[in-house]
Amino acid sequence: MALRRVRSFGLLALMALASAAFVGGRWTAVAPRAVRPGRGAALDEADLNPEQQALLERFLSSQVTDEAKLRKERTFPLSEEELIRRTKIYLALNQDEVAVPELLAEDFVFCGPIIGPLKKARYIEQFKSFKFREAFPDRVNEWHDFRVDPFEENRVWFTTRGRGTNTGAAPPLIPEPTGKAFENPPQACSVRFNEAGEVTEYTIGYVMDRRIGNTGGLGGLLGVLYAVGKPFPYPESQPYQPSWQRTLFESAVQVLESLMK
Repeated sequence: MALRRVRSFGLLALMALASAAFVGGRWTAVAPRAVRPGRGAALDEADLNPEQQALLERFLSSQVTDEAKLRKERTFPLSEEELIRRTKIYLALNQDEVAVPELLAEDFVFCGPIIGPLKKARYIEQFKSFKFREAFPDRVNEWHDFRVDPFEENRVWFTTRGRGTNTGAAPPLIPEPTGKAFENPPQACSVRFNEAGEVTEYTIGYVMDRRIGNTGGLGGLLGVLYAVGKPFPYPESQPYQPSWQRTLFESAVQVLESLMK
């Protein structure tokens, strides 16, 4: 009986929340919308009733950043166009090894989700130790969506996917070609500059959707090596696996839910 009462209360609470929204620090009731005939579940601004329109306006003013306003207030001496241009130059000249180290500031730092932070000298040393182009001569990075961060005005964000086939050797990581191909998930990357236009930070490999590709949800070099069957011998180079604590917790939740039915 007690479980049935808890379940009934939970359903009532969910129904109440379904007709409300949290805006500006308080819950605001929203009347059900009327869908135009023939429109199915599609919804655009013209379909909103007055309450929903007010909710949308409050949301846009309080939760969505006014990027145009921030850009007008930026004080960094290099323009957004110049920062993006310099980012592409850096990637073009240093994508297989740091061939032009003078583009990097002395306080340069590289940081991936697992590898790093690495200072300039260590990054250059590690980067040249793996002959990526020799291992994957047909590699395409698929860089796209270059944009300047409205909050960090000296930082350029961009996205990469990338694919390639391992037809060459790159010892010791890939002593013999595997013939296997990799297809990366989309990954967020960034380059940060100082006022002199030097690169002070490079970040790569932050996966945006781990379900895409064949890298097991891993980004950067770790994902590529996993896809071709040559992962590093430590857990971080393997696809994510739920911990036993999480598995136990979720099992307990499922038992409680079944008792409440």
